[in-house]
Amino acid sequence: MAKTADTIAIYSRKSRYTGKGESIGNQIDLCREYIRTHYGDAAAEHAVVFEDEGFSGGNLNRPDFKKMMTASKERKFKAIVVYRLDRISRNISDFSSLIEELGRLGIDFVSIRESFDTSSPMGRAMMYIASVFSQLERETIAERIRDNMHELAKTGRWLGGTTPRAMLPRASRASRWTARPKGLQAQAAAGRSRDHLQNFRPLRAIRFPDHD
Repeated sequence: MAKTADTIAIYSRKSRYTGKGESIGNQIDLCREYIRTHYGDAAAEHAVVFEDEGFSGGNLNRPDFKKMMTASKERKFKAIVVYRLDRISRNISDFSSLIEELGRLGIDFVSIRESFDTSSPMGRAMMYIASVFSQLERETIAERIRDNMHELAKTGRWLGGTTPRAMLPRASRASRWTARPKGLQAQAAAGRSRDHLQNFRPLRAIRFPDHD
């Protein structure tokens, strides 16, 4: 990593790997192209890349993000560029604290998708507004998933974990049974028979009323 205040950092994040859409690679390429246009070829070539794949934007507990912030506190960057605002955070509190800290360090923050740049007062104001909607989107998605799972649970759908034996397809249960050696099949059948019989209570003697 170049130890100069002229270095620009690129940060990219994706919650899970898909290999398409806003992939880590695509985000980095777009950020590098932005840097080349606004800061020059040299800045684009020497930009330092931080990437967190498989990490949520709901908090800041991400390994490369922490490395980037450690380097930022040493004032190794003059700007941090991201493809989209929610790549940094989907939490208003975390985002506002981050922007304030970068402001104290004299590091600009640029989001190329929304065309936000904290080097201007209007850019900072619009970025805060966008972060509010980013958190709203995250909470709306989470609420929609909870409601959907609740409705599925009411219909008796299995929502995850190890599938109960009774819910396995008939062919799957048959394959489990036939895969056992014959001796084990007989032992298992005998054990189930004993368990089944233990569930029955002994019948009391039935007394019929005497006829006059």
